[in-house]
Amino acid sequence: MNQTFFSALEIAETVRQRGLTCWPHTESASIRRIKREGWPSLPGHLARARAGREGGGGMEYHISLLPEAVQAAIAGRRAKLALTVRHDLEAERDRRQVEAMRVSALDAGARDVMQARAEVLTAIDGYAISRGETRAWAIARFGEALEAYAARQEIERRRDAGENLTPREAASLAQRLVLTAPDGFQITPERVVKANDRKATCEVKRASLYAWFKARDEEGVLALAPTPPKQQAEIPAGFYDFLKFWAIPKKPSVPAAYAKYTEAVAARDVVQPMTVTLQQVQYVLKHRIKGLDKYVGREGLLTLRSRMAYVTRTTDDMWPTTVYTADGKTFDAEVADPVSNRPMRPEITSVLDVATRKCVGYAVSRKENVIAVTEALRRSCSVHGICAVFYTDRGAGYKNKVMDGDDGAALGGLMGRLGITKMHALPYNSQAKGIIERFNAVWNGLAKEFPTYLGSDMDKEAKQAIHRETRREIREFGAARRLPNWQEFIAAIEKTISEYNDKPHTGLPRFEDPVTGKMRHMSPNEAWDAHVKAGFQPVTIDPAEEDDLFRPYEIRTSRRSLVEWNTNKYFHEALQRHEGEEVMVGYDLHQAEKVWVREFDRNSGNPGKLICVAIFNGNAQRYIPLTMEQKALEDRQKAALKRLDDKRQAKIEELNAPFLLDQQAVEIADFIDVASQPEPQPITLAVDNSDVAAVPAQPRRRVFATDADLAAWALEHPEELTPGQIDLLRDCLARSNAREVFRLSGIDTEALRNLLRAVA
Repeated sequence: MNQTFFSALEIAETVRQRGLTCWPHTESASIRRIKREGWPSLPGHLARARAGREGGGGMEYHISLLPEAVQAAIAGRRAKLALTVRHDLEAERDRRQVEAMRVSALDAGARDVMQARAEVLTAIDGYAISRGETRAWAIARFGEALEAYAARQEIERRRDAGENLTPREAASLAQRLVLTAPDGFQITPERVVKANDRKATCEVKRASLYAWFKARDEEGVLALAPTPPKQQAEIPAGFYDFLKFWAIPKKPSVPAAYAKYTEAVAARDVVQPMTVTLQQVQYVLKHRIKGLDKYVGREGLLTLRSRMAYVTRTTDDMWPTTVYTADGKTFDAEVADPVSNRPMRPEITSVLDVATRKCVGYAVSRKENVIAVTEALRRSCSVHGICAVFYTDRGAGYKNKVMDGDDGAALGGLMGRLGITKMHALPYNSQAKGIIERFNAVWNGLAKEFPTYLGSDMDKEAKQAIHRETRREIREFGAARRLPNWQEFIAAIEKTISEYNDKPHTGLPRFEDPVTGKMRHMSPNEAWDAHVKAGFQPVTIDPAEEDDLFRPYEIRTSRRSLVEWNTNKYFHEALQRHEGEEVMVGYDLHQAEKVWVREFDRNSGNPGKLICVAIFNGNAQRYIPLTMEQKALEDRQKAALKRLDDKRQAKIEELNAPFLLDQQAVEIADFIDVASQPEPQPITLAVDNSDVAAVPAQPRRRVFATDADLAAWALEHPEELTPGQIDLLRDCLARSNAREVFRLSGIDTEALRNLLRAVA
């Protein structure tokens, strides 16, 4: 309220309330001062007659005529009034919000009853207003209308049932129909039934209607909600002891867990002496335990996390190459090893652009390692641009000194030289890498196209048949006709990636297809092209630097023009000037004939100016150098062969052990003088066994040179396995090194494991 004119009374009240002394505190004194100062004779914009007054006499004056102190007091009064009004509005808003929250806290049935009762009261009030009568009169007419409706329903029910009304019953029903008020209530009988809550009739007592009106007028619509039922009883204390036997990873049934619980109660091994019945337990589990509480203890954290709320990350405002994500996937089918031609399951490392879901690079290797990751990242950055963030898990292929540099300080690390920020997902949190995890399902579809598919849904007999076939053909011919070769495998991978990048992706925006005119999701290639049209330009690599940029570097010390890497020594005369200095040695992951030696820039921690390209054993007679990959393979093979030799020697000693006693007997006999002994006499048997058939000789026990030979023979002759051989193979499968030897020997460990389970 912006009041600018005030009467003498309003001025006096304001001055008196604020305790000012510059103006009189009574209306009469204020009028005398106003007249003394001549305000009534001023122009109309300063003094005017009060509106609504008849006969005159009332005057009001503009605020500018008042002293400054009085003007300030009036301004303060205005501010206080505005704050009061705003406070009242906010209080009313808060009250409505609280009431809405209380209403929303009701269940669906209670809200429906509350709304039905409100509709009944509104219909009665509307009927009274339309007839110009009181609420009591309308309530009486509403009761009569309900009686008429009940009478009509009774007549129709009896007519449908074929019952004949007696004259007395017909007269009574007719009288009830005559006494009814005319229809006009805006409410259906079904809503009246709902307002009754627990009654299935339209009969509503006058006392109930008056009680509803009183509750609504005093407390609001929320008071019309039905009274909630009595509070549920507390969960019995013994139930928590029962959880010790039910909420366990074995996931026992309720009766089985209850049986264990009763045994513990009988043995007095529980905290609460009071037991619960099986019916109580079943009721609590069904009606009182809600949400995740049902699974706590019976499921691990990883499984529980799949039931919890999650956060969806949006990439709508992200440019391509902002984030690359990578992960490895073991292929679920066997292909021919490019070197040995034996069956193997390769590891596919894929790199995806998060913004467009496009597969920008891949690499194939025997397992997920730094070589595969570096190759996949090199392809991605060379073709599509350097990413700002590389988001991966914490596997050994991503967390190493080649990627991060020495001691994780980005000294010579690939991430530091490319200017990429590497981020790792939390352990055991595959949900955080949902984009790349969902993409890996593409390789499952590709694996099913190969005849050597080994997925969990593959038929067991068909899996064993193809396993035996490929091993037999490799032994006989050196190759298997149904085992895909390396070239076919790589061609299938590239075709799959191309089809994926051209296929609409549900994680990308929708647009109108220019060909069909229908709305559909973009494909990764279309999303990338859309960003390019919008002005996106990737950070590319200079072709002259591409080869050196992806080369890992390590810090080494130059000694006598030599640097050492991977147990190989490299020589160049230019290193003489850097004797005893730390230098950066760069190497190629696939060759070992030479290394690139650069100065060590201590300020940035990165390789500096190129010193030379050192040659393997450049100052000595040339030997065949070992690449990093070859050395790793040879070391692994040597360790496996040594373990096989040790096991073979142990088995030989175990085989010869039973004959030690016989050998000892022969050695003792050497000390006996045979010539001095009497001539041996023929021995006469007490029982003549000459007519008994000779006992056939026992078959000689089969001996295997290695455990791998035993495993291969077991897969082909499962029915001939002895208990000792079964125990030996089980022991091998329990050790990781033995499983690795089996895999290198071409043994399907999964088929062997299933075989041992079958013969158990």
